[in-house]
Amino acid sequence: MAVTNIPYAGAGMAGFESNDGFAQVELFNSAIPHPVTEDFPVGESTNLLAFSVVGLNADGNLVLAQTSGTAVAPIGVTTAPVATGAGQTDRIAIYRAGNFNPAALAWHADFNTDAKKAAAFRSAPAPTNIVIRKRL
Repeated sequence: MAVTNIPYAGAGMAGFESNDGFAQVELFNSAIPHPVTEDFPVGESTNLLAFSVVGLNADGNLVLAQTSGTAVAPIGVTTAPVATGAGQTDRIAIYRAGNFNPAALAWHADFNTDAKKAAAFRSAPAPTNIVIRKRL
């Protein structure tokens, strides 16, 4: 049996540890309503971050939801990042239901206040059932 030799040269001396700390923002506030996903197409030359607030453009492809320019009403939240190039398309699952923390989501610059974020999904088409609420 091997014996491990423990060095006691610094016995009684104060020591300090240094490590990399990290924190993660909670995505969900609660499990009600239950998270539900549905697949949608992503068109060419589209980059969406994970947990982006998205809607469907005129072609039926997912894009970042916005209120300015060609308004795109929010219908869901991406479950993962997606990037397509010229001539490439993809499909991705988005959350169509859930209770989300707005600080964890990627928003278009149009949603620049807490009130706009909280109201983003209030007139979303069925079957969207998304609640946006700050963590308590």
